[in-house]
Amino acid sequence: MAKRIRLDQIDDYANERFEKLLRVAVLETDKRLKEGSPTDTGRLKNSWQISENIADGAGKPAGKYPNVVAPPDRTNYQNEKIGNTYIVYNNIEYAEPVITGQNIPPSWKGRWRSRDGQISKNYHLTIAKDIQNFIKANAKDS
Repeated sequence: MAKRIRLDQIDDYANERFEKLLRVAVLETDKRLKEGSPTDTGRLKNSWQISENIADGAGKPAGKYPNVVAPPDRTNYQNEKIGNTYIVYNNIEYAEPVITGQNIPPSWKGRWRSRDGQISKNYHLTIAKDIQNFIKANAKDS
């Protein structure tokens, strides 16, 4: 049976549904980026952060971290809200060369590589496209 909503409740209902979809999309993006991160010390995987409107987090300090998908690290907010921009990012110094092959350090001799084929170059773009399709498919049901 279809849910009955009073006319004066449509705005609140729509916002609630789309904020739920936004929350799921942001958290799924975070999870997939962490799952896809290559692991040596675990620092890269554990340094993914989520910020609202500005990517201002620093990432984790050097050290050993467990090879697990950590809970979301929201740096400057508690809950996703329609009208804001959410950025899932990794600000540690070697994230860009490892993930994208850009700004490769001299020690790599100009070649991007993944130890033991742990990741595909630019895997973050595949995740972004998957999440975009997820949102399109699920927005119809919201």
